[in-house]
Amino acid sequence: MIDFYTWKTTNGRRPIIMLEETDTPYRIIPINIHDGSSRTPEYLKISPAGKIPCMVDPSGPDGAPIHMMESAAILMYLGEKAGRFLGTGDRNRWEVTRWVFFHATNVAITFSAFNRAPVLESRCRGLLEAMNNHLADNEYFAGDYSIADMVPITRFWDFKFDAFDLGDYPNIERWRGQLVTRPAIRHAMEVAIGPPASG
Repeated sequence: MIDFYTWKTTNGRRPIIMLEETDTPYRIIPINIHDGSSRTPEYLKISPAGKIPCMVDPSGPDGAPIHMMESAAILMYLGEKAGRFLGTGDRNRWEVTRWVFFHATNVAITFSAFNRAPVLESRCRGLLEAMNNHLADNEYFAGDYSIADMVPITRFWDFKFDAFDLGDYPNIERWRGQLVTRPAIRHAMEVAIGPPASG
């Protein structure tokens, strides 16, 4: 049973998609990032920077427990463990990897900062255009459905930015429409993540 420490953010919900897609047994342990829960000595042993999400797998690669942090890294770890959603063959696996990093280090960060930094609007538009252009010739970001799609869909599940209309990016809209019907994605985005039960 994997212990998954998270909160109700786009990053925090991302690995739940993979846990659900692979039928991996897990339990959610809510870590409120606003009340100091992520800065306790106990939590910092698991997540040194006090960030969510992170997880503890009691059955790591060598049979010993392993701690994982960073949502994209968790997706890669879980994909390796299950043997799914990482690409087909060496070449495609690298295609998946490059799109995972594109989304994690560009799309997720830039759109997360946009509401506080409107100066990023042109950068956001450039990213949307790059995604839309790529999806003109590709059903998913890297061949078949993979972690390259799981990373950005949490941002695009409920894409509400006054400055942008997804209708201007029909290929992204088509891609999004396919993904939001997947039960694992729906569960990840809708599951309640609240404070730990008292007592």
